[in-house]
Amino acid sequence: MLYEALRKWKPDLTVDGWWGVTDPFYKSAGCVLVQNTSWHNARLAIDGLCARGMTTPSALLQASNDTLWEAIRPAGFYRTKSAALRGLFTWLNTAGGWERAKKQSASTLRVQLLAIRGIGPETADMLLLYMLEKKTFIGDTYTRRIAARWFGGPPPTYETIRTEVLEALPDLSALQLFHALLVELGKVHCKKNTPDCITCPVHGNCSQHQVQSA
Repeated sequence: MLYEALRKWKPDLTVDGWWGVTDPFYKSAGCVLVQNTSWHNARLAIDGLCARGMTTPSALLQASNDTLWEAIRPAGFYRTKSAALRGLFTWLNTAGGWERAKKQSASTLRVQLLAIRGIGPETADMLLLYMLEKKTFIGDTYTRRIAARWFGGPPPTYETIRTEVLEALPDLSALQLFHALLVELGKVHCKKNTPDCITCPVHGNCSQHQVQSA
């Protein structure tokens, strides 16, 4: 299984270590800020929030649009992401905080998150998986690209990835770590235009590598 092969590749990787942040505010903000950009840029935006005193949901909600836009500008799409951040933390206040929100079902929470302006399936599932500790999966660009090359054929849809991974890997901690490992594989080896198949730790079972080697 791909998950087991990736665990052997990075046996010391932990979810907290991969994130690099543990504070719930910064972690949840990161789920929004990282969309359509790199974690490096998202982290610059988080640093921008911190530098301007936005270290809690209430502080962010009280900040002016100009201040918030300037803080998160490094992450790109700053107007859309600022609306998503405001919507997320307004919803969080209504839900009574992360711990209280966790008592709701995953399906209920997903509907609520998707109703927030600027939050799509990928952001909603990141929040569900990492903040609300619900069993879901993220069929992001890295995952779809790796799946297409691993199995051969066109990239599977977002929902196909989410459904099939949940059926194969029902453990929450494994789901969190599997996503982190796939992102790392996509960044280091399974790149969009120049995949490094020769040194890829899982190339032995990859359909694309087998075709190239034939």
